[in-house]
Amino acid sequence: MNGELLRVWSRTWQEVWLPFAKSSKTPEDLFSEFVRNLASPPQPPTSPPAPPSGAFDASGELIDAAAIQARVEYEGAMTRYSHYRDRYETALNSEKAAREFFRTLLTEISSETEAVIFLESAHNALVTYGDDSLNDRFRALIKRFIVGFSLRYEVREPFSLHITIPGVFSKLIAEIRRISSADDHLRNLYDDFEEAFSDLRLNRTQARMKTCLQKQFNLLEALGRNCPNVTATTLGAICDQLDWPHARLKEVGKDLYRFGSDYPGLRHGGTPANALRNLEMKDFISVSLMLASFTPYLTNGLDSDHCYSA
Repeated sequence: MNGELLRVWSRTWQEVWLPFAKSSKTPEDLFSEFVRNLASPPQPPTSPPAPPSGAFDASGELIDAAAIQARVEYEGAMTRYSHYRDRYETALNSEKAAREFFRTLLTEISSETEAVIFLESAHNALVTYGDDSLNDRFRALIKRFIVGFSLRYEVREPFSLHITIPGVFSKLIAEIRRISSADDHLRNLYDDFEEAFSDLRLNRTQARMKTCLQKQFNLLEALGRNCPNVTATTLGAICDQLDWPHARLKEVGKDLYRFGSDYPGLRHGGTPANALRNLEMKDFISVSLMLASFTPYLTNGLDSDHCYSA
């Protein structure tokens, strides 16, 4: 799952906007209407306050450095405002100009949140036409785009983008990768885990499953040791030094550590008598996901809100 809409945002012109515009049912003023609803109306800059009398020399020339700088900045802002106003007003009255203006708007999107808001606002602009078939076609193109690029969203009626559960996990792993990449030790452990995970494709043996879980335990332990006020070195002891909303949740983390330490050949020799059977793929998936779900507690600098929000 690619996840991020922003990473493929430049493809929306070819995959969404052009096909939508080429439909025989598309209004002739489509891009002008988009500009009207999506672009910020031109706003003149605020003029700087009048310089005090002491800012001028005997001949009346402005000599105060701060006042001169304020004037220069204001004149530059006025030039930009005039240019933008001309382009904006032309776009409202010329579909050709509006198309180019719209493409500029696309390039100005710089965050995931902005991209989501842009799409939802575009749909709101289409609603003003009162044509359900127009809305349906736009919704279908966005859904196809999401599926085609494996994005972490789903479209809900009438039109809003919502992050999926797989999308949250995708972003969580991306955050762990980002944080690990900033530290040589963590990066090596993350690479070991990722390689062991990839090796399962070749042969899902018990030995490979144990190796992958071992690498995941190692990574979590190393991440946990970087948390504030943590002095412990093992996952179980680290859990005792972290902030939890409930004692039972902490015990789940410690029980995962006990399982990893006690199951034969997983992290240590273990206790053979305590193993009820050999590991199966369902065990691997379950334990690996449980370990992943604990990473927000064990990863200093991980933005959990960012994992969910756009």
